[in-house]
Amino acid sequence: MSLPTNWRGWVWIPILSLLCVLPVPEAAVAQPGVEDDPSQWVMPNANYAGWNYSPLDQITVDNVHTLTMAWTLQLGVQDSHEASPLVIGDTMYIVTPKPNYVYALDLVREGVIKWEFRPEIPDLETTVRSACCGAQTRGLGYADGRVFFATLDGQVFALDAETGEVVWRAENATVRTGETVSGMPLVVGDKVIVGVAGGERGVRGHVTAYSIDTGRFRWRYYSMGPNNEVGIGPRFDPFYPDDRIPDPALDSWYGDSWRRGGGSVWGWFTFDAELNLFYYGTSNCGPWNPDYRREWGVVELDEDKGLTGFRNNYCSSILARDADSGDLIWAYNLTPQDQWDLDEPNANILVDLEIDGRVRKALVRPARNGFFYVFDRATGEMILEPWNFVYNDLIDGVNMETGRPRYDIGKMMFTDLEDRQKYVPDAEDIAVGWCPGIAARNWQNDAFSPRTGLVYTPTSNRCGVQRVVEGQYVPGDGYTLRERGGQAPRPPGEEYVGELQANDPVAGETVWRIPWTSANNTPVMATGGDLLFQGGPNEGVVRAFDARTGDIVWTFRTGSNFRNSPITYIGPDGRQYLAIIGSQRTGSSQVTADTEPDAGARFRRAGSALYVFALPPARD
Repeated sequence: MSLPTNWRGWVWIPILSLLCVLPVPEAAVAQPGVEDDPSQWVMPNANYAGWNYSPLDQITVDNVHTLTMAWTLQLGVQDSHEASPLVIGDTMYIVTPKPNYVYALDLVREGVIKWEFRPEIPDLETTVRSACCGAQTRGLGYADGRVFFATLDGQVFALDAETGEVVWRAENATVRTGETVSGMPLVVGDKVIVGVAGGERGVRGHVTAYSIDTGRFRWRYYSMGPNNEVGIGPRFDPFYPDDRIPDPALDSWYGDSWRRGGGSVWGWFTFDAELNLFYYGTSNCGPWNPDYRREWGVVELDEDKGLTGFRNNYCSSILARDADSGDLIWAYNLTPQDQWDLDEPNANILVDLEIDGRVRKALVRPARNGFFYVFDRATGEMILEPWNFVYNDLIDGVNMETGRPRYDIGKMMFTDLEDRQKYVPDAEDIAVGWCPGIAARNWQNDAFSPRTGLVYTPTSNRCGVQRVVEGQYVPGDGYTLRERGGQAPRPPGEEYVGELQANDPVAGETVWRIPWTSANNTPVMATGGDLLFQGGPNEGVVRAFDARTGDIVWTFRTGSNFRNSPITYIGPDGRQYLAIIGSQRTGSSQVTADTEPDAGARFRRAGSALYVFALPPARD
């Protein structure tokens, strides 16, 4: 029901403005001309290119130290907020984790609630239990005076942006089989495109398009299976030979294992209007135990050419689809036969780069497997040889002819020790330690600045231990078939656990890095004031960094944790504002008598609040 209530300039192409690189379709803008209006924040990651960047520059490296609290609002949910607000005109829109309330806040009156919407979730307990890793949602969409979002149990809503009234509703998930929805909707053209989560429960991932006007079902395509169910037809034109086979998303699986294959879609979408393609990454393969997706105990691995059999397309992959028809145009399997939980939910950053004297329409991806990729986004070709941005002992580079990663056979998983010993004779256990375990980074938003030409990425540099086990598929139950074995030791010189990095996608190098004593699992946002903003990690503070050097130039303690990206916008008074939601679920680290005085746990409390910052008003 609705309850109304009162300079690295050689990297980017300077002749292109921020949003002219990727024109915004008319149906997917807040109002005429918004694609050229940086005063608003109209979609997750700020634009269709996934830059998470604003050209606003009132707040700069020189004056950010005067940034102060403007106003705040308690949101009343004891959970982790992973969805950033949207700002359309003089209204801010916020969606909470379960129970997925939507708020419209009046920016003229410092956050007075215009309306709120509370969806009915019939079986919230089952829904939360089905969700993998918490009861999150990651964002709202907006177009034509409507707000679009999906609840955790898979209801898709279109709300009137002025009143909060329901315009239409659709159903996108079957909770009893383990499907939930946590990702952002992609609003493009006359469609709202929504994914589904559930890779840990044997869900076969899919994307579905609904009519923007009525919610009518348009099409649905899966991550694996027969060509007609995956959207593979005459237009499918992948770059690498492993994908140029008759049934690439079916014959790369053993038997009917594709029916429980994972590859769910719970992260970010990006979109290129000129090519009319949208891009997304898929989740881990299901189950984690690869013996259920290949001939049992058999690995077809060439030391140089990579994995040659049962590659399990297309989980842990990048997919490029036509935004009108949903046809799959190209795909690339980043981590074939994934058995290490190497989801790829983070955004595929779209930017035109000058490489070797030629302007390339690039797709840039610091991937969860620890490698940094630069693709041609029209064809799926790797333009540059991928490089490690965190320590990795699983993959020794990528064969540029075949596109296959070169795996270390010692890191491959086996259910039976005898099978592992066929490939690793001195193995004494089926447990495997590997880096980065379980991920070099996760869904947390990166940022790209056209001013510096750098991609800013939060990283996790941990190493893990796991073993795979036997089990049965039961619809709706967990279907990972693995046991974790703690942390593997990191090699000498790799003692830090997380970083904030600045990477040059043309030079193929890390320009600067800030090490942390904990994993950096917090999104980052860049601005035209040569600033980066990030909450945390894990220390109850918001920070601003100099985007060129990495120096910390502003800190504000809120007493909470952060799991969403900051945003910035121009308020009704003409000032630039910074907004972020601090949040912490219950059951966080406890403070005891012997807890260190400066321990991060002392500065985090369960709950959630919106914080809005601004420079002091100019004096007459």
